[in-house]
Amino acid sequence: MSAIEALYIFDRYAPTATIILQHEWRSRSPTSAVSLLAHYNAHPAPRPSLIYMPTTSPPTLLFSLEHSNLLFLSPATSEIEPLLVLEFLHRVVDVLEDYLGSPLLAAKIEVNYHIVAQLMNEMADDGVPFTTEPNALRDVVLPPSLMGKIFGSVTGLPSSTLPSLGHSPHTNALSTIPWRRANVKHTNNELYVDLIELVSATIAPSGRPLSARANGTVAFTSKLSGVPDLLLTLQAPHSHKQKLGEKPNGIIEYPVFHPCVRLSRWRDHPGELSFVPPDGKFVLASYEVDLLSKQHQQHQQQQLQLPVQVELKTAIGHEGDEFEVRVFVSTAALSPVAGSGSSPAFGSRGGNGGGSSRSPAFGGTSNAPVIEEVSITIPLPNVVKTLVATRCSRGEFHHEGREVVWKIPTTGSGATPSSTATFRTAVQIRSSAEDDDDDDDSAGEEGAGKKEGGKKAAARKRRIEMAMPRCAIVNFSVKGWLASGVRVESVKIVGGRGMGEGVKPYKGVKYITRAGGIEVRC
Repeated sequence: MSAIEALYIFDRYAPTATIILQHEWRSRSPTSAVSLLAHYNAHPAPRPSLIYMPTTSPPTLLFSLEHSNLLFLSPATSEIEPLLVLEFLHRVVDVLEDYLGSPLLAAKIEVNYHIVAQLMNEMADDGVPFTTEPNALRDVVLPPSLMGKIFGSVTGLPSSTLPSLGHSPHTNALSTIPWRRANVKHTNNELYVDLIELVSATIAPSGRPLSARANGTVAFTSKLSGVPDLLLTLQAPHSHKQKLGEKPNGIIEYPVFHPCVRLSRWRDHPGELSFVPPDGKFVLASYEVDLLSKQHQQHQQQQLQLPVQVELKTAIGHEGDEFEVRVFVSTAALSPVAGSGSSPAFGSRGGNGGGSSRSPAFGGTSNAPVIEEVSITIPLPNVVKTLVATRCSRGEFHHEGREVVWKIPTTGSGATPSSTATFRTAVQIRSSAEDDDDDDDSAGEEGAGKKEGGKKAAARKRRIEMAMPRCAIVNFSVKGWLASGVRVESVKIVGGRGMGEGVKPYKGVKYITRAGGIEVRC
């Protein structure tokens, strides 16, 4: 049977890459951790997640994952399913962040080594992945706490020996649901849904979008007592109510679900997520949406809706050595998330659960989206030496290496007004070897002056054209709006036990769209 042999965690930002965790489930690896790190570093960047090392004895597969400042390495000397190891590494990161907090730092692992060692033993049995859900692990491994640290400092014993305080680990009442811990109790029952989309697109010089996709995540936070049974309904702009005998229409593309989701319900009723949630934060689902699909365009009545538009003009000015970037920022063209602001089922993040989704603490609503973190990155060709006479009408810019980063401030109020910002600069090009030779011989050859001057002018013109940027990369975030138009229609508690009669949990929904590198070509 395929099994994970070992796990090594390194602190990449130490003076010399320091190993902070070494855990072997089976016999000690014939290749030391230091040698594995050397083989990994010897591979040219960007390094893949799987590296084959034929020179080791025996030949070894090296699986890797970089997270924050940490490097996770897992060697395999026998045949194993690659996705099994890679998924396990991701689960290890998720569990450690759940226990130790985010960001995951080397110091946190070192201080809580006894807890991490227990987690490794519970997550894999003799190298075979066993329990990887944080909720289930909390039933058997006590999370670090302030009381545990005090207990350890007084007694000198590890905090894992501390009796249960507010948790129920090491009891006989283990949960029968793998992803939910037993005996969950909350004073205030509440649940939150966060829909986050990352938009990537390529825009042609004519302004026509060549490609545009939204990668979405449905993040869920459940703080409900007992064992609740929930039903979350998603609605898309192009979806419609299914009629009798009609084939179910797709709500989202390429959905991926948490194990708690009942797949049969989704297949029969697309858009309905029926599940018993884990306790705390987790990713309920992820999806993709083609923003240029015919279905999507028919609803939006436009090819692509974006709150930031960019125009890039090159080879302008008296000598043709300048370029200009003009940015239009507006929420006027954004379609509101229909129904989410008027539904009494949802409340604000900082409010009292009333009938409005407006949240001063959050800063953006579905009826009044807010644009933030607008920045334009302009890659520069290698022929550019520096920029001169640079100015922008708003914001600030930084010229570092081969790119210019221009950050544009936006207002933080509800209905952001339309605004325009302009960036303009001239380029200085690097002198070519031909130009240098011509300068040295300029005092001699008077007879061919005009001819040589014409060649130099033509060469300089070509080099200036080569120095012009070819595209601009747009980044921004919008609170209260989704590019795909997907929304939460309802979240209902349809069953379960242990919450108590008459308890009405608070519900909150949040929408965020981020630009993941929108390329505008010129």
